[in-house]
Amino acid sequence: MNAKRTLPLLLALFVLAVFWQVVWPPPGQVLAGNDLTNIFLPWWRFALRSVRQGELPLWNPYLFSGVPFLANPQPALFYPPIWLTLAIPPERVAGLLFLLHFWLAGVGMLAWLRSEGADWAGAFLGAVIFGFSGTFFARVYAGHIGVVMVQAWLPAILWATRQAVTRDRYSWAILGGVPVALSLLAGHTASVFYVLLVQVAYTLHLAWERREESGWSVSLRALAWGGLMLLVGVGLAAVQLLPTWEFLRSSTRQGAGYEFAASYAWPPGYLLTLLVPNFFGEPVRIGYWGEGMYEELIFYVGIIPLIMTLALGVHLRHKRTTLLLALAGLGLFLALGPFTILHRLAFDFLPLFGAMRAPARAGFLFTFGVAALSGLSLTWLRQHPQEAMPHLRRWTQGSLVWLTIGLAVLVVVAGFFLFALQRDSNPEVGRLYHVANNTALFLLLFLLAVGLLRAWESGRMGARWGTVLLISLALVDLGSFGRPLLRTVPLTQSAYWQGVTDLTAGEGRVLPWGLGIFEQNGGMELGLESVFGYDPLELGRYHDLTTALPDPQARAYDLLHARFLVTGQETDFAGEEAPRLLGHQGGAWVYERPTALPRAWLVHEVEVREGESLLARLNDPTFDPRRAVLLEGEPPCDVASGGEPETVRVVRRGNDQLEVMVEASSAGILALSEIAYPGWQAEVDGEPAPVLRADVALRAVCVPAGAHRVVLSFRPLSLRVGAVSTLFSLLLVAWAGWRMLLEKKSGRP
Repeated sequence: MNAKRTLPLLLALFVLAVFWQVVWPPPGQVLAGNDLTNIFLPWWRFALRSVRQGELPLWNPYLFSGVPFLANPQPALFYPPIWLTLAIPPERVAGLLFLLHFWLAGVGMLAWLRSEGADWAGAFLGAVIFGFSGTFFARVYAGHIGVVMVQAWLPAILWATRQAVTRDRYSWAILGGVPVALSLLAGHTASVFYVLLVQVAYTLHLAWERREESGWSVSLRALAWGGLMLLVGVGLAAVQLLPTWEFLRSSTRQGAGYEFAASYAWPPGYLLTLLVPNFFGEPVRIGYWGEGMYEELIFYVGIIPLIMTLALGVHLRHKRTTLLLALAGLGLFLALGPFTILHRLAFDFLPLFGAMRAPARAGFLFTFGVAALSGLSLTWLRQHPQEAMPHLRRWTQGSLVWLTIGLAVLVVVAGFFLFALQRDSNPEVGRLYHVANNTALFLLLFLLAVGLLRAWESGRMGARWGTVLLISLALVDLGSFGRPLLRTVPLTQSAYWQGVTDLTAGEGRVLPWGLGIFEQNGGMELGLESVFGYDPLELGRYHDLTTALPDPQARAYDLLHARFLVTGQETDFAGEEAPRLLGHQGGAWVYERPTALPRAWLVHEVEVREGESLLARLNDPTFDPRRAVLLEGEPPCDVASGGEPETVRVVRRGNDQLEVMVEASSAGILALSEIAYPGWQAEVDGEPAPVLRADVALRAVCVPAGAHRVVLSFRPLSLRVGAVSTLFSLLLVAWAGWRMLLEKKSGRP
């Protein structure tokens, strides 16, 4: 059997067996959950509409009163697999992407473990554990497609790193930048951090190993090849990374405190879920009653990998043992967030770490470390049984096994007994049944695993059958856990947003007050512009503007041209300029806000403010934004008192462009209900004009007296510089590939 060809195919068959019922859902349904349906699908459809209309989706006018779109890494528009949406409906592309990356994660692990000396059986076990880990299955349930796409590339990156270092060739290092770039482009920045952390640690480990074998010069070259891989990867992904960096610097993530970074940590009690993943329930069938979000806290790798790691992995005589154990331990300790000092130290001293939240995502390192150790341990057990068997025997016959069995039996018996005793009087007692039931499943898997390993080490079972049964048990364990999490959900048009569309006729920005976060993006596909949105990235100044005064009648919403207020129930408003009810439909009560300013207006007074006084003055009842504009410095133009008549008309609007006709009796400042952001450029009658930041977060342009045509276009320099870097890096990769082909033809190894 040619294992090099057969095992990747076998992995593909296993992935298909798990996904076959959900990978190609019927029309009107999609695989996965909230984030896919409420973020990714609206994003991808918006990008498709823009491209088909001949526009680049640089700016999204439908959320947060306008926000950078291409700069947001999570839509992953430069990631080649996403381009399938150009030919296949996005709701069906989602399933194909999950299937592809489960397989890619497994194949990458297979190749990397083989390069590290694992035999085919050990490499295949590691591939199964990593590719079918509970971490990935839980992300599918939540619709976290970016997390899966980024993390799936880690083993391929490590394989490429090893090839570059061991072959000691620049061409391999340059080509090794390709998987790095693909991981960077796949969209989830927090996952990228952990992937690159492992790559850097692995490069250092290889360099130290080379120093011991061949001296410092070879070690330094190893570091250079690893660094070149990263440099090429960043260069290839620069078309995305530079705009993203610009966005992050202006977002709420910039300067976020430790409380933000420590949110969504892994509670210490969740150590139990490493053995019984659904100890605190699960969200599909029985309900989830644990802390936090289920999908962020599950690192399940199965029973066999844990036993292999504890029994053999910690004793494994392999060059990577220390590194893999350190990664697994680091993953768990970082995941605990504020429950350990390690996370705080990382927040204080690791660059970029403070911009990330959800410490539990570091559990991915644990998943990877245990999967790799399991594969290497199986190889050790198969190739050197005389060394490995004593360690296995001590563990399978030790007191820890009996203690685990005893505690599990106690939980099962107590759970079923208490359930039977209280099921008629306590509606919450059903949780005890589910805890007992899932613990019983763990006990069964644990007994099967221990029994299999004892039969192997006692000689009652040969290595071949032991290997087959061990891998099969790991597959059954992970598959039985993960398969229920693969579900399709219907794609239905929101009655709420349809009602808003019908009552407003799509004219003017809406202010959806009290709407749940997962429903915020529903108006995008109906062409409705909203003051709010659902996105992990939000511009910092915009957030300050819209949250300073939490009142639907606040002046900030007037400045944002929020013509319509939408509530989930009928509400009475006081005052002469109170919102007026237009009607209700689909659970939406729509009110017109008479105080909303137009999209563009002309002012002839300027007030200069800085810092906190700027926002305070904006909300001062004596300040009139129709007459004056707040700037953070003196305007680069003269402003004269206004007269009559003056007109301002918005004559054309696109995603990335706005055209306004102004007739002014005297020089003034054109104020806009549009968000200021680097990259917006203005022309007045074809001549460049500076774009000012006004009223905390909005755009403004100086306009002289007379009739003028003002055009604002979004042309971010970061995108153009990034595109040049990406093009240059692509040429470099093509050249390295050509050089490698020439070397192969010449017979050079």
